[in-house]
Amino acid sequence: MPVPTHTVRCTRHKKIATAVFEFALEKPKGFTFQAGQFVLFQVPLAGNPQDIQPRAFSIAASPEEGELLFVAKIKEGGRAGRWISEALRVGSAVSFQGPLGAFLLDAKTQKDCLFIATCTGVAPLRSQIVSALTRGDTRRMDLLFGVRSEENMFWKNDFEDLAKRHPNFHVHFALSQPSGAWTGLKGHIQDVLSQAVPDFARRSIYICGNTEMTKEVKALCLAAGTPKEEVHMEGY
Repeated sequence: MPVPTHTVRCTRHKKIATAVFEFALEKPKGFTFQAGQFVLFQVPLAGNPQDIQPRAFSIAASPEEGELLFVAKIKEGGRAGRWISEALRVGSAVSFQGPLGAFLLDAKTQKDCLFIATCTGVAPLRSQIVSALTRGDTRRMDLLFGVRSEENMFWKNDFEDLAKRHPNFHVHFALSQPSGAWTGLKGHIQDVLSQAVPDFARRSIYICGNTEMTKEVKALCLAAGTPKEEVHMEGY
């Protein structure tokens, strides 16, 4: 069956960190998806709205939430970046195809979970975590979330609030280029993984972020003895 196309309105739009925007859309009537999936936005070229190309964005909302949440890092001069930062506003009509993708929580394992993300790679992991907690999953879940500096960090309070409400969820923030005031984890995700979650090799692992990070973290997990089928990865 062809993937359906939906057109809805933007309900929220704001800059939440350096070069990072958060936006939300109405959920189309009858639209269902699984946590971890993505959609293809029909993105117009700045200055020429007739020139449209698809761009993939993971859904950061959980299926149980009432709207579709997304987060985007703006690349200067990029088609999607210019659309999100210059054209998209509350009330704008947005068309997308979806849902698509198979980056889903493994329903077969009862192992504790480890979610690892850099920057906007946290989007599908937020969907997975919030959905699992909403459904009453009692396994331990750790999120290791890395960005460059304090100015690049977003959703910190949201994840900390989630951890307060759910004792089985724990969040760890890492900065690769922190200021002197930063007291959390310092270094790239690859460097702080064992410090943040010492038993990482025994987890069911979900990794999303830049290609270099995802490949290196997967290699670290496999070398530490994590079974291949317990390492789930999506790069961008």
